[in-house]
Amino acid sequence: MNRLFGQSKGSAVPKPTLTDTAATLDSRVETLNKQIATIDQELQAYSKLPPARKAGQKARAMGLLSKKKMYERQRMTIEGQASNIGATAFAVSNIETQKQIFTGLKDAKKQLVKGYKDLKPEKVESLMDDLDDQLLDQEEMNDMFSRPIGQDTYMTDADLESELAGLAEEEFGMDSNAMLNDLHAPTVPAHTLDSGRAGVSTTKDGVMVDEFGLPKLPASGMKN
Repeated sequence: MNRLFGQSKGSAVPKPTLTDTAATLDSRVETLNKQIATIDQELQAYSKLPPARKAGQKARAMGLLSKKKMYERQRMTIEGQASNIGATAFAVSNIETQKQIFTGLKDAKKQLVKGYKDLKPEKVESLMDDLDDQLLDQEEMNDMFSRPIGQDTYMTDADLESELAGLAEEEFGMDSNAMLNDLHAPTVPAHTLDSGRAGVSTTKDGVMVDEFGLPKLPASGMKN
């Protein structure tokens, strides 16, 4: 009937995929393995026969061995084909994976561009500067809020001087200016210095001094 009227498009047989082809080849390899295993069992049985019986079964054994070699060649061929099918199927599936990766990276790029649209380096720098200012203001506010209240914390210079004077009197039992009054600079010689009186010596409290008013060393203390 199909020859006369043909087949409808909906009933068309789908083309085999690489997966279907790989399954078919695996099935053929499995069949050959079973056939080879059967021949091996017969050859093992032949090897156990007594010499007299081996002579009568030799022709069959040679036929089985030849058939085994043929099956092994077929199996090698099919395994090579299956390997090529597997590599091709992997390449095809890898293309799909690469397409997915490409699509994912493309979408990620769009998201990055959209996300960084308003995130510019100069805006980030300005934001960081503003944050620094805000933190400084916060630190200043913390200092203000931690300042003691209800106390007279404002002092003038006069208040400070009075406080220091009181501390000096309390600690040393003296006026705050007493220490300065007790400090005297060395006395400057009153007479005029000249070369003619360089060797003149005078006394002060019984100590020989020179024209500068400094203690004079005895001559015996000088060394050449």
